[in-house]
Amino acid sequence: MTRHRSRPLLIDTDTGVDDALALAFAFRSPGCSVEAITTVAGNVEVEKCTRNVWTMLSLLAPLKLPVVAQGARRPLRLPLTTAPEVHGRDGLGNTQTGLHRTRVPNAVDVIVETCRRFGKRLTIVAIGPLTNIAQAVRKDPRTLRSVGRIVSMGGAFRVPGNTGPVAEFNYFVDPHAAEEVLNSGLPLTIVPLDVTEQCALLGDELRDIVQKHQTNLGRFLARMTADYMRYHQRTEGFFGGYLHDPLAVAVALDPSLVTTMRTTVHIECLSPLTRGMAVAAFPMSGRRTSNGVDVAVGVDRARFLQTFFERVL
Repeated sequence: MTRHRSRPLLIDTDTGVDDALALAFAFRSPGCSVEAITTVAGNVEVEKCTRNVWTMLSLLAPLKLPVVAQGARRPLRLPLTTAPEVHGRDGLGNTQTGLHRTRVPNAVDVIVETCRRFGKRLTIVAIGPLTNIAQAVRKDPRTLRSVGRIVSMGGAFRVPGNTGPVAEFNYFVDPHAAEEVLNSGLPLTIVPLDVTEQCALLGDELRDIVQKHQTNLGRFLARMTADYMRYHQRTEGFFGGYLHDPLAVAVALDPSLVTTMRTTVHIECLSPLTRGMAVAAFPMSGRRTSNGVDVAVGVDRARFLQTFFERVL
């Protein structure tokens, strides 16, 4: 019998509510090994992001702890924008108190070293602003280009943005980093709002599953997502929350969950009205371009949600 090695992942995260769900999905997925988690400022300040990673690790209790490293405190060129109205002041639905203070390595160093260690076997799942990834590319572009794939949750192409009319939050927070990474020649797949907003966790579904299984993780996730779901009820009319970041992890593990189109993508960095807008030159008449990145344009929603429920809840 042939033994298949686990697929190594590095997860770069601005640990908010859906990031935490993505971590749970990753650690409960067979066939992968989360080797490192790096944090970046976005949903909340980076120190809170790091604290939230340790909170999730304590709940998930993996057999092997990943390296945890802290990264950029602010975008490359702009002031930091956070989202307490969505994720709570702490990033996890106002469930946390204080900060977990411990010495952690530098995220950029860990990203480069993990890429060097695993090479083509490694998949980087970037579910926050791309600040850390851009800095790692600047430090050692050759090593970063040796990875198997980077999956970036970001962008809005044929749907409205969730941070203003045209921009998705991650690319809005640090558009300069997104522009650098998306045009760096890295093997990259974008998982945008076009597909993530087809995948929502509904409050009634979560309540029923938590009541049925009665696990500590399930009860915590129910508390953590309560304000997140109320936010979507106020702004979009449904009591639930989008599974943006869990879908990105799922695509890293099973690319067949989405259909993609290869294209060049640029991120608007200058205009205050369209900051963070993702502009794609989608090919006409089915023609494919040989350069650029892969953008997810369709998703097997039913299969993803079934997998998410089975593994996380």
